Amino acid sequence: MLTVHNLRKSYGPTPVLQGVSLEVRAGEIVGLVGPNGAGKTTLLKCIVGVVHVDSGTIEVGTIDARADSLAARRMIGYSPSETALYHRMRAADLLRFAIGFHPHSNISQGLALLDEFGVPGRRRVSALSHGMKRKVLLAQAISSGAPMLILDEPMEAFDPAARKVAIDLLQEAASSGRAVLCSSHDLASTERLCDRVVFLHGGRVLREGPTGTLLAEAGRLVHITLRTPMTANELPQHPGWKWSGNSTNWTLLHDGSPEDVLTSIAMLPIASIRTGDGSLDEVFATLYLDPQP
Repeated sequence: MLTVHNLRKSYGPTPVLQGVSLEVRAGEIVGLVGPNGAGKTTLLKCIVGVVHVDSGTIEVGTIDARADSLAARRMIGYSPSETALYHRMRAADLLRFAIGFHPHSNISQGLALLDEFGVPGRRRVSALSHGMKRKVLLAQAISSGAPMLILDEPMEAFDPAARKVAIDLLQEAASSGRAVLCSSHDLASTERLCDRVVFLHGGRVLREGPTGTLLAEAGRLVHITLRTPMTANELPQHPGWKWSGNSTNWTLLHDGSPEDVLTSIAMLPIASIRTGDGSLDEVFATLYLDPQP
């Protein structure tokens, strides 16, 4: 449903996207994760045509989005990260306006979603909280009827009950054959929601894979702090082991039992040790926070 290949975008001399490629298939929910400044919002804006790219290709279904941006936008239900909406409009009227450009929109569904989220349809947007505005944006994206959903921090400021409703709605959308690309800092929700996760860093894809695979790998990590510095060549080596880090801080990805691993590294001058908890938080910390060689 969505194919992005070698996308590049710079603002003046500053590169923001540096050759990003990814795919989202029909019926699939893909999470886009990374620290602030990784390029997530710029990537999503490029896909929907809000930002013009410098080079690369974007295809939505069979449509070349760079050549026919309007046709591509009709294929996309978009929930931006900004809530700079028409504040004098009532919430229900804003929803009608937003989805009126989509050929398969469903206003009845949209109004029902506002009710489900607890958004007063007759209240003016200016009187809505930040979280309520985000609910309006998500409701209009879903009720657009578009086969591709592009969502930038869609559940920001949601309470746990609203977050569960949103996750159920997006999973239902995917089960009906719609494709979803969702950027989020909420790793717990991403873990529950997404079939695959793409990690961005510095405008590049740092890592991607099925959520289950990433979580299984996170459960096979051991984080070690040494009392004295060591090089990679001084660390014990086994088939299926992979070390990352430097000096006194190292992370080991292993494929054995925790007991065998602890026995094999017992001779190291260990100051502290922590095993992975098998979560996306663990994957994030390993990719972005652990020292790299």
